This record gives sequence, C-alpha cells and structure tokens, in this order.
Amino acid sequence: MEYWDITENPTDDVYRNLINVLCGHSDSFYFVTRKELTYDQDILDQFKPYTSETYKTNEWANTMTKGPAATAYMMESNEKTCELLKRHANTLYDWVAPHLPEDLTFMKNGFAWFSCTTHEEYSGFSIRSDYYKNIMCAIEGLKIQKTE
Repeated sequence: MEYWDITENPTDDVYRNLINVLCGHSDSFYFVTRKELTYDQDILDQFKPYTSETYKTNEWANTMTKGPAATAYMMESNEKTCELLKRHANTLYDWVAPHLPEDLTFMKNGFAWFSCTTHEEYSGFSIRSDYYKNIMCAIEGLKIQKTE
C-alpha cells in the first residue's frame, strides 16, 4: 500500500478534474455532518435521491471523535452526484460547515482510496495498485507527495 498526500488545495479546473477522476473510478463516496455544526439543508436535499445509506458514527476516514456522533451520508458515485460535487464547490476544502458537509471520502469495492479531513485541510490517496497510482498521477495540476 502506498499513501500519497495532496500538498496544495485543488482549486478550479484542478478540483473539477480531481472530482471527475474520483467519481469515475469509485462506486460510492460519503461525507459527514456534525450535530454541533450547521449546513445548508438545500444542498443536502439535492444529494438525497442518491443517498444509499445514512448512519451515525464516531469514526470515519482519518477521524475518531469522542463527542457526539456524526451522520455519514453514503452516496452513489455517478454522473449526477459528480456534477453536484462540482457545482457546489470550487476547491476541495470548500467542503466544510456552515455551507457544505465535510470529509469527502471515495470508495471502490468497499476500500477508501481517497479521503479528506476538511477542517485540517488534509487529503490523500491510499493506493493498492499501479492502475490507481497511474490514474492519480494523471490528474493535471494536482500537487501530491508520497508519504513514508
């Protein structure tokens, strides 16, 4: 397994290209909302038709909380959800309260190959094959660095 960090917040075209690749090579993705924060309900409602599951959790990619459980929204990764992700943000770290849900995580076959911890402005890839490494490295303008 290789771990790669994104070293600069993807913005504009780089963000849109990243989202296109993540959506195109994932079965699903999720984001979370926290009870103690507020979010734009209209935006959450736009994702509702594509939500396959919601659940309460104190642990998700890169995060464990001792406070109130977060609500995770598991989504289908498809053309429509991809467009919503691109429409509502111009950068990866725009996915934060009070406007948007947080911590986008993309899955393939139940494996989280991309995760983001928005408040800490941390995001990265967990790569298990050269196929996904080549996909990740082909995202034009994306600043990444392999971690030890």
